[in-house]
Formats: sequence, structure tokens, C-alpha cells
Amino acid sequence: MIHIKPTIDLIKQCLQELDKRAKSLQKYRDYYTGNHDILKDYDMQDSRSNRKLIFNFPRKFVDNETGYLLGKPVNYVSKIDEAEAISCIDKNTAHWDKEHNINLRKYSEIYGESYELNYINTEGEFCGTYLTPLECFVLEDGTAGRNAIIALHKFKRKFEDTENLDVYTDTEILHFTVDGDKLTPCGSHPHIFERVPVIVCPANSERKSGFDDVVSLFDAYNAINSDLVNEISDHRNAYLVIENAKIEEEDLLKMKEMGIIQVPKGGKVTWLTKDINDSFVQNELDNIERKIYDMMDEVNFNENWASNTSSLAIRNKLLNLENRVAMRQTFMEKVIIERVQNLFLFVAKKEGRQFDYRDIAVKFTRNLPTDLVGLADVIVKLKGICSQETLLTLLPFIENPSVEMQKIKTEIAFVAEATGGVNNKEEI
Repeated sequence: MIHIKPTIDLIKQCLQELDKRAKSLQKYRDYYTGNHDILKDYDMQDSRSNRKLIFNFPRKFVDNETGYLLGKPVNYVSKIDEAEAISCIDKNTAHWDKEHNINLRKYSEIYGESYELNYINTEGEFCGTYLTPLECFVLEDGTAGRNAIIALHKFKRKFEDTENLDVYTDTEILHFTVDGDKLTPCGSHPHIFERVPVIVCPANSERKSGFDDVVSLFDAYNAINSDLVNEISDHRNAYLVIENAKIEEEDLLKMKEMGIIQVPKGGKVTWLTKDINDSFVQNELDNIERKIYDMMDEVNFNENWASNTSSLAIRNKLLNLENRVAMRQTFMEKVIIERVQNLFLFVAKKEGRQFDYRDIAVKFTRNLPTDLVGLADVIVKLKGICSQETLLTLLPFIENPSVEMQKIKTEIAFVAEATGGVNNKEEI
């Protein structure tokens, strides 16, 4: 890893890059929160209905994909059956990592990447928080490992106008205040991690927003729906056509009040209305919607599905989404392993216990309806082939297989003691 002592000039260059990227990425934040381009550039018509409809596909897809991957808690398995290491991870992260993982994944999908900052809180506990490219920038060394050289975090404290800047190196945290191009040092303090404690969580190998390729389709869908609603709204403003007659304005008011129109012989009164080809419009909307779902590898669950659809059939329909999420999972797994590496370094310095992060495997469970009967059958058939702890990871309602194993052993010991040592259950 390259060690660099950051200069003021280097920090300013990184800060400029942070501000530049934040402006370009704000668009994706806007789309996720429902602030789409149609609100600014819709073609307004004088004296006509100008409703602007927004269908927030970005939020739907990002939340669905994040929930599919991380709706069930992440499990940890020791490759060398080191229960103490799993217990250490659970003890130090279980109180914050579930929500943290979801937010980290969600914001990486919105912006193309997000960041995890590991730190020690005031209680002396190992913690992590998420940052976004709107407030954080990481300078990497350009090698295959893409190691972080320094990381910047710009922020404002509540009820303060001053901008603050924290700069993380592999040995310390530098503090500055920011006033335009001027950086004023405000001190520094060391950290224990021996590397930059900011981990990059990319959405994909290109580090692009997960919905960047379909923004134009979102805009088209919003525009067509808005035009259609406005067309229908204007349809009520039909014109009264009077042929071969002339009626004074005061007579029109009386006719409107009485509900009667009198015209001379040969006169004709009709409504002038507009014909809307609703089939053409609906076909185009359906076509765009299908393309949106196809491009995002999503399944439209609003369609009619049989009530007895099996979990296997659902998985087959979700094949494209599964492939998409599987690639995202590899990035998330790398982030979690780096977090475990930082945690074990913290534990080694605080408690003197040594664990190897390379002995830890991360187990993800898809958030899908589960055929528990089928899973139980698989577990029974694999008994003796796979370890009991590995088999327990297949059950979605078990958050920590190691803890569950300990509970089983305690329960067996209790039953054996209560029955005088007679226990018909198989040993775990």
C-alpha cells in the first residue's frame, strides 16, 4: 500500500473533485426522491390542464433490489469452525449492521457507489456509518487492489453554517474548516486501523447508478401519462357549435339558466369534442413499462400470479434479477470482509485476541417466500454430508447458526440431565 502524507494542495484537489461529482450525482438523488425532470421541463400549455405525473420507478427498483439481497440478515460462518470469532463479530456488530448494510447498499445503487466509515465511538465500541458521494471522496492508488490513499468527508453540524472537513489517512484523521478555497487546520488525532478506515462499496464494476441506463424511459413514461391525463382533463372543455343561427350573449346566459336552446329552422347545435385513440396510447405505455422492467431485470408483481405459485417457480421468474443481484452480492461481500478485518484489528488491540478475517465466510439469504418443508427435506438428506452449522444457514429464520448450535447443545444437555443421562437424540 502506498503511504502518502497529504498536502494542502492535494486535499484541495480532492475537495474540488468531491464538489464536482456531487453536482453531477445529485440528479440520481432527485430521481430516487421523486424530483424528476418533468417537474422542470414539461411543455406547459396556456389555458390548458398542466398536470405533471411522476411514477417513481427508481425508488421502487432500488428498494426492491436492496430488500431482495439484504431483507434477511447476513450470516457469518467460520471456515475453521472458530465459534469464538463468529461470537466476536456478532457481539460487536449485531446492534448496528443490519440497517447499516441496507443503507450502504441502497445508496451505492442510487449513486453508483457509497462508503463505509469505521470508527470507535465514545463508549469504546467498534461502529460503522455510511457516506455518499455527495459528502465523501476516496482517492485510490490506481493498483488492481484499488487501495484507498486518503478519504475526505465534508459535513455541516446542525445549527452551524461552517463547513467541516475530515481527512482520513492510514494513520490519523485531520480536521479542517472550509471557507471557499480556504482550508483552516483544526487539529488531528490518530486512529487504530493502520489503513484508511473508509471502505468503498460499488454498485457495479462501472460504479454507475443502478438506474442510469433507464432514466430516459422514466422520463418518457412520465411525459406520456401526463399528456394523457391532461388530454382527458381538457376533454371536458368541449365547445358548443351553433350552425345557421346567431345568438346574442345575453340569450346564451338565459338558455344556460333555463337549459333550453332555441334556434331557427335549419339551425343545428352540437358539441365539438376530441377523439382519443386510447388503444394506441395504452399500447405505447405498456410497451415502455415492459422495457423498463426488462432493462432493470425486474419482475412486475402487479401482474396476476397464481395464488399457489411455488417458491421454485418464483425463482425461475426472478432469474434475471437473481443474476443481477448475485453480481452486486460479490461487491457487498468484499465490503463486509474488509469490515471484519478492521473489527479483528480493533479486537486484537483492545482485548489481545487474534482472529483471521480470511477464515470468515459471509452467507446471504434471499428475501423470498420459502418452502420450509422442502428445505427440511434437503437438510435431512444432507445430514452427514455437510456440517450441522452449514445446514442451519439454509433456514432463513436463523440469524446466527453458531448461536443456534450452542442453544441446541444446551438444550440436549439439559434434557440429558433431567432424564438422568438418558437422551435419545443424536449428538450434534
